[in-house]
Amino acid sequence: MGDKIFNKQCGTLTITMLPACWLLLILFSGGGLSAQDQDRIRAWPGNPHYLAWGDTPVFLLGAANYHSWTPISRPGEANFREQLDRLAGVINDIGSPHVMGLARCLPYDPMNQMHDGMVSRVLQPWVRLDDGRYDLEGFEPEWEARLKEYLDLALALRIIVSLEIWDDWSITRGMGGEWDPGPEAAWNAHPFNPRNNINYGSDVLPDTTRACEAWFYQTVTSHSGNRQVLELQKLYVSHLLGIISEYPNIIINISNESRATLEWSRFWAEYTGQRIPAGMMIGDMPSTNRRDGGGECEENFNPATLASDQHYQFVDIAQAVSRHEFTEPFQQAIEGGKRILGYREAMAGAGTERPLIVSKDYSSGPEAGDMILWSRFVAGAAAARFHRPLGSDPGTVIDFQHEAVRILGRFIAGVPFWQMSPGADLISSMPEGTGANILSDPGLHYIVQLVGGEENGRLILNLPPGTWSVQWIDPSTGGELAAGELNADAPEQELIIPVSGNHRIINLKRKSDPGSR
Repeated sequence: MGDKIFNKQCGTLTITMLPACWLLLILFSGGGLSAQDQDRIRAWPGNPHYLAWGDTPVFLLGAANYHSWTPISRPGEANFREQLDRLAGVINDIGSPHVMGLARCLPYDPMNQMHDGMVSRVLQPWVRLDDGRYDLEGFEPEWEARLKEYLDLALALRIIVSLEIWDDWSITRGMGGEWDPGPEAAWNAHPFNPRNNINYGSDVLPDTTRACEAWFYQTVTSHSGNRQVLELQKLYVSHLLGIISEYPNIIINISNESRATLEWSRFWAEYTGQRIPAGMMIGDMPSTNRRDGGGECEENFNPATLASDQHYQFVDIAQAVSRHEFTEPFQQAIEGGKRILGYREAMAGAGTERPLIVSKDYSSGPEAGDMILWSRFVAGAAAARFHRPLGSDPGTVIDFQHEAVRILGRFIAGVPFWQMSPGADLISSMPEGTGANILSDPGLHYIVQLVGGEENGRLILNLPPGTWSVQWIDPSTGGELAAGELNADAPEQELIIPVSGNHRIINLKRKSDPGSR
């Protein structure tokens, strides 16, 4: 695609070498800033567990590429135009105003090439001096220009960006930390490590770290705050917020996989909230990695706490439902679904309904990726996105991810999900070893994700009286496996599983009630 340049002061858009199909999309789908002044990603007022773009409820879907998480700081390897264009092409092919793209972006490099491999050059927000150290009081113009270019393009393509202010991997991994990935990675190479900047020495902030209670996180504590480093942290966050505040397509994640404290998270949520436009959403992603969902380093810093805390407008539950918590795909889909339902029930009790975001799923390949992706939608999350492409053939995995997004997105396009909720008491009995997630508009429409269960197995359903259309769907292709009708004239109805397979979708819609016959 060609260049897109937004003039934010004048509210106009200049586009060169842009294909006509995308030009029409931008002009008539609200892609330019002048057409989107009234639009911002936010909670859907009619059902705050879901998101809205302007006045339209939306579900967010995303796929990954190599270097797709830190596209700004890796200019030699991360072609973000190619990445965003590919995702936008899938979303455009879905062709629904109710489905939008989702991307993640950490604006600085976490100095962690463990997954993406080494890069030719690292472009950080801070000015790098000739001796290789950084000046934390100066910001790199090339970095700022690249960040704006990325956000401009994402906005033009109707892609929502989950922008993460901090990254825990670069703070708690290194000498003395959870583990040490080497001298050129993580905290060892972080610009805030005193060995790597000109602004302070190790007498101000240690050049080592810790798995929990890292000194970098203690700058905000009331009993041992480090004012000198805190002011430099604030300087960076303020500069970043000054850039991103004008973009309506951003949700702000305080951290990625945070092993910090609730005090750290709340501090930056409050600091950020005071410096961004009203309505811009703030959330966080605690690192749980525990079967009880508690925070990894501080038990109270967990998604359940954030779901009822006034500082946040969404919660990123990626770590709470991941394979770190639930090893097997079946468990990720079914037990993860139960956890999503539990968070929703807790929010209902507290009166703090808000969207649950899954910004990255580790089971992201053909083996079980579609099962996990569908489970996030059917279980009641507001967004789902695949994580990095694992394995020896990343190209195949990336292809799979985009096609899986296309298939689920086309299904979502025909479903009024914003009128639905998970956890309906629909199935009273199912074959041993079978699990199910259910999204429903009770008495009218049920979507069942069935995992396991052999062909000719029996499901016993609690359906209201009436005639129901029954459609069986293969989620790996989106194709129909079987279809028919069910006349519900008794409290319990038997439904026979018509086809073999480990993963199926049942779409049940009420056609009529007994009084309309």
